[in-house]
Amino acid sequence: MVESIRPVALTEPKPGVYVFDLGVNTAGWARLETRGKRGQKVRLEFNEPLGEDGTVDMNQLSSLSRGRFQSGEFILKGEGIEVYEPRFTYHGFRYVQVTGLAGKPTLDSLTGRRVHTDPEPAGRFSCSNPLVNRIHETIVRTQLTNMHGIPTDCPHREKLGWTGDGCITMEEAIYNFRMATFYTKWWRDIQEAQDDNGHACPIAPSSGWGRSQPDGSPGTLSDPWWGGAIVRTPWQLYRYYGDRRILEEAYEPMQKYLAYVATQAPGHISWANEGDWLEVDAAKAVSERTPPELAGTAAYYYHAKIVAEAAALLGRDEDSRNYARLAEDISTSFHERYFDPAAGLYADDSQTAPAMALYFGMTPPYKRRLVLEGLLKSIREKRDNHISSGIIGTHYVFQTLMETGHDETAYAMLTGEDYPGWGHMLANGATTLWESWKGGGSRNHPALGSIGAWLYQGLGGIRPDPAKPAFKRFVVKPAVVGDLTWVNCSYQSPYGEIVSNWKLEDGKLCMQVTVPVNTVATVHVPTTDSAAVTESGRPAKEADGVRSFQVSGEDAVYEVESGSYVFEAPDGVTP
Repeated sequence: MVESIRPVALTEPKPGVYVFDLGVNTAGWARLETRGKRGQKVRLEFNEPLGEDGTVDMNQLSSLSRGRFQSGEFILKGEGIEVYEPRFTYHGFRYVQVTGLAGKPTLDSLTGRRVHTDPEPAGRFSCSNPLVNRIHETIVRTQLTNMHGIPTDCPHREKLGWTGDGCITMEEAIYNFRMATFYTKWWRDIQEAQDDNGHACPIAPSSGWGRSQPDGSPGTLSDPWWGGAIVRTPWQLYRYYGDRRILEEAYEPMQKYLAYVATQAPGHISWANEGDWLEVDAAKAVSERTPPELAGTAAYYYHAKIVAEAAALLGRDEDSRNYARLAEDISTSFHERYFDPAAGLYADDSQTAPAMALYFGMTPPYKRRLVLEGLLKSIREKRDNHISSGIIGTHYVFQTLMETGHDETAYAMLTGEDYPGWGHMLANGATTLWESWKGGGSRNHPALGSIGAWLYQGLGGIRPDPAKPAFKRFVVKPAVVGDLTWVNCSYQSPYGEIVSNWKLEDGKLCMQVTVPVNTVATVHVPTTDSAAVTESGRPAKEADGVRSFQVSGEDAVYEVESGSYVFEAPDGVTP
């Protein structure tokens, strides 16, 4: 038990039916104090929504959780005040409906218990925009209430370790919490659920759903964005924590998985049965705007590139060359099948398709500008700065905007308060993130919280350097955008705390940066007058700890050694 939650309201929508509102969606159980006669049966029912009559809607989310899944019963012994508090289960809920009581309860009769794995915090983020802070808090709450030894998709309907959902939120979770042992354990669950033929189950741990049949054929093909977690999870662990042992352990399962995908990808075009799940306004959950096979083939390419890099790191040079060639072949097939070179489109009205192609490096250099313009047009003009992607593509849309210098557009998408978006969820009472943009299905689903990584990487500017894992070398490149006047951001890397705080005050940008011992940072200071940038009152390029200086676009860029720095840029800061 992590936290006790006092109810904020108590209603009686029908005689003898009492509904406690905890005011926040959570995961755990309830503690009920009551008294009554011997043999009297008290029933508790837990869920997220209320029906039109004010009672808890137990039909919603029941497709995979029938019967007593979200309920509990307490048979009294009839001896004074008695306490019901199970510790062998947990539910996902905001409301608790209680029936069978001898008399009317009070708000003090019930306490919610928030229950989840309790990781040590790693990051801190806050800013001058209250909406962004609420979005961040909601992301963190959703992530925590879906951590129960494994990363779950939801704490009520399924409680399952869907690998696509769990993997797409890895970077967000890593910035917020110390996750090395958690994800290493979960990767081993993924590996244990891998079939002998290399197919990786979409759920880990697996009770058998999605596993291969006795003849070796998969019961349910795992979409590459789900099965491919067997490749991406150890790679992210290496990038953020720098331990090669996970790559050594994972290398053979990664190879087996790629070999299996090859058997299901004629002409290097991969199958997909989920794709960018739950895109905006999709009539079906499976991708429609982005062809599922397009998303699946992009995943196949990405995984081949990862295994090529892992092979090089492990000294398997011939393997590395072979997987690099495989990635090139996949890219060639991808472009022949999907790319319209005149229009620069991979799929009509898709933000996911260009974002994936750009972020993974599949777009030819001479077409990158055209493809990026198409993505920006889709966001800015066609959708008035709104998202259209689903639970996989959204992460890569924001990453692509960051990598191409369009954080202003990303910020506009984040802070919109109408549909679809995170502000729309909060404006409609969300205290945890929804599974879909419209709020159908689960209302406690972490996947769309993947943008939490961008809060640290984009607005805070703390980014890993791919060439030096575990933040041995890193980048500080904050996005001074929108109506923001300050951001405070820090991250506990394996080498120590990284700090990136900035504020606009009196026409100046002030950046406070802390670089841990035994690390090096590349610090970008946005300014129109690089010659006037100072560090602790001195010309920045002459300051102690500054190794080198250059101008890149509208940034003054400094390579700095470990230490604490205060950079100031004069009037004319460019957001």
